[in-house]
Order: sequence, then structure tokens, then C-alpha cells
Amino acid sequence: MIKWGRRKGKGIKNKIITIAILQLVFFCLMGTISFHFITAVYEKQVYDESANTLSLTSTVLDEELRKIEQISFQINTDSVIQNYMEGINYEYFGYDVYRTKRLLIDRLNAYYSQEKYISSIHVVDTFGEIYVVGDNRIGQEIDREWTEDMKEAGGANTWQSITDEGVLVSTREMRKMSDLSLVYLGAVIITIDMGDFISGSLNFSPDKSFVIMKDEEIMYTNNMEEGSESQLEPTESSGYQVMDLSGSEYFITSQRSRHSELFYYNILPFDQVTGQTKWLNGLMIFSFILFLAIILLISRSLARAISKPLEELTSKMKHVQEGKFESLGTTDKHSPYDEIGQLHTNFDLMIEKINTLIRENYTKQLIIKETEYRALQAQINPHFLYNTLDSINWLAKMNKQSDISQIAEALGNMMRNIISKKEPLITIDEELDIVRAYMVIQKYRYKERLQFTLEHPENMSAYRIPKLTIQPIIENAIQHSLEEVISVCTIDVNIRCTESKVTISIRDNGVGMDEATIQSIYAGNVKPKRSGIGLYNIIERIHLMFGEAYGLSIESELDKGTTVFITLPNVEE
Repeated sequence: MIKWGRRKGKGIKNKIITIAILQLVFFCLMGTISFHFITAVYEKQVYDESANTLSLTSTVLDEELRKIEQISFQINTDSVIQNYMEGINYEYFGYDVYRTKRLLIDRLNAYYSQEKYISSIHVVDTFGEIYVVGDNRIGQEIDREWTEDMKEAGGANTWQSITDEGVLVSTREMRKMSDLSLVYLGAVIITIDMGDFISGSLNFSPDKSFVIMKDEEIMYTNNMEEGSESQLEPTESSGYQVMDLSGSEYFITSQRSRHSELFYYNILPFDQVTGQTKWLNGLMIFSFILFLAIILLISRSLARAISKPLEELTSKMKHVQEGKFESLGTTDKHSPYDEIGQLHTNFDLMIEKINTLIRENYTKQLIIKETEYRALQAQINPHFLYNTLDSINWLAKMNKQSDISQIAEALGNMMRNIISKKEPLITIDEELDIVRAYMVIQKYRYKERLQFTLEHPENMSAYRIPKLTIQPIIENAIQHSLEEVISVCTIDVNIRCTESKVTISIRDNGVGMDEATIQSIYAGNVKPKRSGIGLYNIIERIHLMFGEAYGLSIESELDKGTTVFITLPNVEE
């Protein structure tokens, strides 16, 4: 059997190794499939993101170019500018013409300041003279082709470019509007510095290129290798494609302008799209080989790490089975913090709780025995004590000493209620009889300095509470409140009963106490004066009888008095 068990143990270890390798292979295969799928999704998202970016870019460009077109249209239809142009075209020389030209320049300056990307505004009269505001003067660039395009547009805006300088040009014929004669008055030309515009409003990354085309003409380009832009082919619709430019592959997305004949291209080196996926593919292959080697090296240690904690747990269980509940030691520091480690921890906690319960039960039994012993001592010949108090009472009555008689009678009733009740629980009415007898004695002692009120519902005989629960607290209030001051001491007792619990409050107007003293009482560090029953003793008795949910709480402030709350379950006869 031993040899068979050993062979079985070796088989388990081998099975663990085999299962681990098979799982690794399975996960690697699934990882490869998932990787290729995710790669395809990633590239598709890159394509879509690039297209969306270009769509957003084209929207921004269209909006800005549309503003330039609106400014061009406003200049073209400005009645003041048309009057100036009509006067200039009518008479080329003279002071009035010179003054009109200055006014025209001032008027153009107002439009020039409307858009920060406008580099210059040109107005050409019928004599071919150019009036310019701004920094970029392109008089030498105005050629016949621009003039023909403006003439074909019939007053509409046309876009031209100076590619070498990165300048986009808005051109438009100006015709007379006042009498609808549409007589030719000149041309309006607005230049845009596309470099400033692209960097200021679109913020392209350095690795991307951007191209604007009109038909087959390159209107603007940036970050492109020289000669590559000439290989771009205009498309009829928006979309994306992979194209070879100057021997390198590029991912190109295109978008047609919504408001003009322009076409926008966003160009990204294709290696940037696929480079990361290739790197991850190589990393995945290397990781598979590395993990396979690690699995082969640690498999035996893994098998031992699984079997050793189980053997230790089995040994602990055998000790418990034999009745040995002493400390069995904690989980070995090399044990794994997994389910087996949790079994060790929970088992140790269970044994510790069993030992705690055994000790608590033993302590409770000692307390019960001690209480019974003290109760037995207190019951030694109680009838002798009763008869003696009765004799004092009758002797006082015979000598007309009513005070002594009432004190002796109250003391007798109080002692009879305390000693004769054998049960740990008595009715609230019986407890209040003890309180009333005690207060009769104290009233004779302190007279007008002690004021006592008792408020409770009728018919309290159905509710049961631990014996000597209220009287010791009243006694404690008298000792700490009345005896330490010279003013009147007021003690109020209030009892409230519900279907589930009984709440008793004892309030005095004495010297009070601070929070540190209250915590010391809870901890049992404050001993009662003389030989009375302390508050901590009452707390412990309630906890032993009813559990931690019930007990005693204290609210107090220095020089403002103290209130003690007792919470008990509703125990009916």
C-alpha cells in the first residue's frame, strides 16, 4: 500500500505538470487567435479614427474657409467699397482719386482685422493697379489663369494657391450691384497663411502629413517628402486606402470639402499602424517560450506547495479529533495564501474560538458559584434579622419614635425583598418596592436636600428585570451627587416599556463626570464607594443574562449632572 501511495503521489505531480503545460498551450493558442482578432479590430479602429479625425479637420477647415468666403463676399458687395472702386475706375489720376484710394485702404483694413489667419487682402481695379493691406503681397503672382477662373465663376469664390509659399488664395470678381448692371469693377483677392492656420487651429502631429488638392492641383502640403505629393491621385469619394509613395507605404484618408471644390488628405506612414502589432507578435512568441521553461522548472515545487499544507491541516484535525484543543501552531510562513491557506487560517480561528468559549464558560461558572456562595452567606438566619427589625419597629412605636419606626420598617421590607427573592429576575414592581424602601431611609437622613420622583406605567408586575438593578444606581447617585455638594439633589427615575424592550433612566443634577471617567467605569476600573454594588457589576450581570445587545450607558457633563440608561429585553412572566 505504501509503494502504491508513493506511485500515486508521483502520478499526481506529473499530472500537475501535464495539466499546467496543456493549459499554457491552450491559452497561448487562444491568445494568438485573440491577438490576431484584436489586431484586426485595432487596425480598423485606427482607420476609422483617422477618417474621423480628417472629417473633423475638414469641418474646421470648411468653417474657416467659409468665413474667408463670407469676408470676400462682404468686401465684394460693400456699397462703400463699390463706390470707391467706381470712382477710381472712372478717373485714374487726381487728388480726389488719391483720397479715394486712401479711404479704400482704410476700409480694407477693417476687414483685414476680422480673421487672424488672413495674411493680406488685395483689390485690383480695371487699370490693373493693386491695393493691398497686410504682409503678403502677391502682385506678381496674379496670372491669367486666376483671371480666367474668376471670370468663369461669375462672381462666385474660387480657390487658388501659391504652393511654394504655403499660401491659399481666395479670388472673386467684383461687379457693380447698385443698378444691377453688374459692370466689372475689379477683383478681390484674400491670402491665407496655411502654415499658421494649420499649426494654430488643427495642431497636427509631426508624423502626419496633410494635403489640400483641387482637381489634380496640389493647393497645400506639409510634412511630405519632396515629390511624394505629386503621386497622389484624386478620388471621387471620401474613404481610406493604402498607397505606395516614393517606395514607402502610406495610410491615406481622404475627405471632400462640403462647401467647395477642395479635397483633403490625411497621410500616415503605414509602418506606424502595423509596427506595434508586429512587435507584440514577436513578444508573444518569446513569452510563450519563456513561460514554458518556467512551468517546467517550478512544476514540482508547485505540487509540493499544494500537498504540504493539506498534510499539515490533516495533522491538526487529528489532534482535535483526539480532544487536544490546545494551540496547534499557526500556518507555516511558506504556505500559500490561497484557498488552502484560508482553510488553515479559518481552522486556527475556529480552534481559538473554541478555546475562548471554553474559558468564558469556565469563568461564568466560577462567577455563578461565587454568586451562589455569597447569596448563601447572606441568607444565614434571615428570620433573626427580620424579627430584630420588627422588635425595633414595635419598640419605637411604643416610645412614640415614629421616625425610628418607619426607618426600621423600611429597612425590614427592603431586606426581606432582597433576601427572600431567590430568582435572579424579579418583577419591576418588586424592584420598585426595594427602591421606595431605600428612599424612605435616605429621606430621613437627608430630609429636604433629597428630592426623588418616580415615573412609570401602571401594572408593572408583568415585566421582569434582574434584581438590584435600579437601587444600586440610585445609591451611587446619592453618594456621588448629594454627599459631595450642599445644594438640593434631585433624582428622577423614568421607566418605559415597549413590546420588545424595557428602558430605565436615572437622572441626577449632581457634579457630573468627564468622558475619561465614563470610559473607566465601562472598563471596570472605578470601584464603588464603601461596599455597594458598582455600575460595572450591573453591566456584567446584564451581559451575562441577556447578551452584549443590552446593558447600561452613561451620559454626563461636569457640573450638569448624570443620566444612566438601562436597556433590557421585555421578559414577561
